[in-house]
Amino acid sequence: MDHRICPLILSLTIILLITNDCHGRFYGRPFVDQDLESTNPIDMDDQLDAQGRLSSSSSSSGANELLYLTSKHAKENREWALQAQKHHFDQLLGQVSGVAATKDFLYIFHRGNITWDQSSFNDDNIYQHQDRPVNVDTIVAVDLENADVMFSWGKDRFYLPHGISVDPQGNLWLTDVALHQAFRYKNNNFEQADLVLGERFVPGSDSNHFCKPTDVAVASTGTVYISDGYCNSRIVVFTPNGHYVTEFANNDNLRTPHSLALLENEDLICVADRENDRIMCYSAGLTSSISSDVIRRPPGLLLFELEQSELRKVYAIAHFGDVILALNGGPQSTVGISIDLGTEQIVDVWSPQNGSFYDAHDLSLTPNGRTFFVCQLSSTSSSLNNNQSKILKFDLEDYPVFISE
Repeated sequence: MDHRICPLILSLTIILLITNDCHGRFYGRPFVDQDLESTNPIDMDDQLDAQGRLSSSSSSSGANELLYLTSKHAKENREWALQAQKHHFDQLLGQVSGVAATKDFLYIFHRGNITWDQSSFNDDNIYQHQDRPVNVDTIVAVDLENADVMFSWGKDRFYLPHGISVDPQGNLWLTDVALHQAFRYKNNNFEQADLVLGERFVPGSDSNHFCKPTDVAVASTGTVYISDGYCNSRIVVFTPNGHYVTEFANNDNLRTPHSLALLENEDLICVADRENDRIMCYSAGLTSSISSDVIRRPPGLLLFELEQSELRKVYAIAHFGDVILALNGGPQSTVGISIDLGTEQIVDVWSPQNGSFYDAHDLSLTPNGRTFFVCQLSSTSSSLNNNQSKILKFDLEDYPVFISE
């Protein structure tokens, strides 16, 4: 039987062996416009996608395919862990709710001496300690390589820090669940937020209010997506200037939308639906890159969901290419998993070298896609599994993955 190997695939470390012919898979099934499903599929024969896979229509012969591709394996960087211990991170930081990596720093968002407990809110979701802001710097910037503390700020500004992210322009976005607000700080001015969304200490569900918002994702166009939150079940969309555009996912039974991952090239905004143990992916409403033709979809079309049994209380998500990093979290021993969106298969499972995560809460990938950081919420080192640091660093290393269809 004749088996042929495509030289172009070999050059990208992919070996595709097919009975009768050389074909790839079209990475686009989850991203087909719902209004275009009845039309002919886009011809992408012999085109390579961003992950180095050969993309094409399915083989009409129905032959079995064996696919080897290069993916990334996450491994804890123990040298960084030792540096973090040297700087006494566990004494310096309170409950660590979020991390955000830039090319220069890792920003850490923590709660100082404040703990979120049953007395924090009343039955109307109003914060009960409005006279007690966090009295230490809540944002700490550390060096990506040696964990040196570079600078810090944020004293007496926040009450219950939660989400932190960096937009394509380098601006810092923060959410505070006590204030029911989201903030944008310009990357060259941390003295005062240049944009504040929501009303201070006032929960709500209209276009001007949030109820314990959790995370922010921002497109290169400036479009803002906010997951809202612990007592609302929606994603809210704003213009770059903070004007309300729309909201979605209200009817999808989200239970604590806790984290966002924007795959702009695929026109996807994915949501960690924490208490439902799943990831929901919607159209982002941006220009699609599926083909040379401009296809624009409204934001909020539910395109697919991931419900692998290995997903258990998904606290945070991020992505490199079309692979989702999903962090299982909460006050329990957990692991993280990597899911290839093109196949919906798990391609990696990762955890600290000396055990599992405990009380994991957030993760952030560096812009070069080579490393990511995980934070563990726990406010005392005694509750950390095997005395791990609250901040862990992982390196992504190439390794082959076998996928069978």
